[in-house]
Amino acid sequence: MRLFLKRILAPTTLMVTLLFLPCSGCAVLQKAGKDIKQTFKKSNRNELNDEDALDPLGARSANRLLLDDLSPSQIGTTLKTRFAAAKDHKAAESAYAQGEQYYQQGTAAISANPDGDQHERYFIKAANEFKTAGALWPDSSLGEEALFYQGESYFFANRYVQANRAFEGLISQYSGTRYLDRAEQRRYAIAIYWLDLQKNGASFVSLTNHKRPKFNMGSEARRILHRIRIDDPSGKLADDATFALGTSYMEINQHEDAAETFSYLRKDYPGSEHQFKSQMLELESRLKSYRGPDYDGLPLVEAEKLRKQIVAQFPNEAQQHAELLNQQGSLITNQLAQRDYRIGEFYESKGQNLAAKIYYENVQENHADTIFENGLSEKIATVAAKPANPPPPAQWLTKLFPDGNPEKPIISTAGETIFR
Repeated sequence: MRLFLKRILAPTTLMVTLLFLPCSGCAVLQKAGKDIKQTFKKSNRNELNDEDALDPLGARSANRLLLDDLSPSQIGTTLKTRFAAAKDHKAAESAYAQGEQYYQQGTAAISANPDGDQHERYFIKAANEFKTAGALWPDSSLGEEALFYQGESYFFANRYVQANRAFEGLISQYSGTRYLDRAEQRRYAIAIYWLDLQKNGASFVSLTNHKRPKFNMGSEARRILHRIRIDDPSGKLADDATFALGTSYMEINQHEDAAETFSYLRKDYPGSEHQFKSQMLELESRLKSYRGPDYDGLPLVEAEKLRKQIVAQFPNEAQQHAELLNQQGSLITNQLAQRDYRIGEFYESKGQNLAAKIYYENVQENHADTIFENGLSEKIATVAAKPANPPPPAQWLTKLFPDGNPEKPIISTAGETIFR
């Protein structure tokens, strides 16, 4: 849906933006429009054909084009960096130095008026210069610095989608970058901010708010949290991102995804401060992911294992939550009993009385304190008195054919027996 709307809106946004783009003539305007339009289509087509279609939480192209790149204050830089002909180290250094000046001016503007927005224009200019510097001297220490400060500049300019894209580019292009921790802190803050907006009732679509994605903000926030723990699994924020991701899944009622996410935290980050709360939420998620007696009972089995583990691993905390844990234990027992009882009834209705007896006995032995225990002894006695299995259908037809025993005569006549 997001890509579809992007393709619809791209030409319109382009036309409005180019009206404000200073140029020397119509030919330049037309060429710029065609070039940026083709680049936009190519960027989104690659994005769709890569990992997004298969893994919505996967990596995204760090070079993807955003609608904000076409704003009047950024389109010139977008064109320049997209169609840079060759490396130019001297021009890159000059652009980086200019970016530093704008960055300092933006910092000073924040100090002078923390509640104002005058700093944004300086940081946008700084981001443009750092973006130019990185495009003119890629795969270099200057390129790494420029990409990081491009992200920082967008971040302080409240262009969070562009900031996240820059930080993702930094992590993917400069493996082991010394800015990894700071970049992940920014990305985590951005994701949490977007999730908070969603919880407070933000709309699915917003074309004017530069602080958030145009579409599907919650999904993009979850993708960032997912990528933080994948890109930096031993980082300081990996367990925090995993916990926030699981909590977000619970809030949108994706309980299976929530349970699996919390289980990753339980197994991969045993020293995390979120362990107890995460395991309690995992237990709740597994119970909510159970779909009823006609479906797989594995969520109940896993929930009971986890409940016992919580009591053993966190005795003090478990004592404080004893009432809730006991209620959950009773719920699990009753649901398991209901499931086995229902399966026993199914087999009994099919005349498979031996199988029915096994399931009824399992309820009696393992779930004695449930409502399904009433009258169970009589049911077991009833199915035990019946044939273990129903007679095979069309038995008269089966008797017309040999049983496959080569030693058994097929036809017996007076004085003569014919064998197979």
